[in-house]
Amino acid sequence: MKQLLILLGFICALAFPKYSQAQEDTTLNVVDDIQFDLKSITASGDTLVVDLFAISYDIKPREFRLNVFATALIDAEEQSHMLTSVQIDRVIVQLSDRENYLNYLLHQDKPVNIKLKLSPMTEEVKNAKMVKIVFNALDDEGQFLEAFIDLNEKEEL
Repeated sequence: MKQLLILLGFICALAFPKYSQAQEDTTLNVVDDIQFDLKSITASGDTLVVDLFAISYDIKPREFRLNVFATALIDAEEQSHMLTSVQIDRVIVQLSDRENYLNYLLHQDKPVNIKLKLSPMTEEVKNAKMVKIVFNALDDEGQFLEAFIDLNEKEEL
């Protein structure tokens, strides 16, 4: 009888895998098959540096097109602050370059470092609560998606 119940449980697990899996981690920040994670927040002099990781879950390499002017730091009063520079791996775009987009090729399961810099650092910027990343959707050209990364996860200021 015990073997029959074990066999029945095994068959149910195979027939209904959706109900037999472990619960998903709801703290993951995944938008359009890209996971964003906060690495660190550092303040040196009058510059705030936010380091993030982006990991693509897409099987094929995909173009990641970051909108530099729309990506911003959001303070406690919900005001957005434009970044001084954005760096993905070795590609850097300064705000003074007036480049709208930063293009980068993401590969599956290879984390890429994203470094956001804001200067000069005011009290509002120092107490920022989140980062808004704006990028082009993979399937729909021209549609931009937003990912919000909570900066209260790690406090190193």
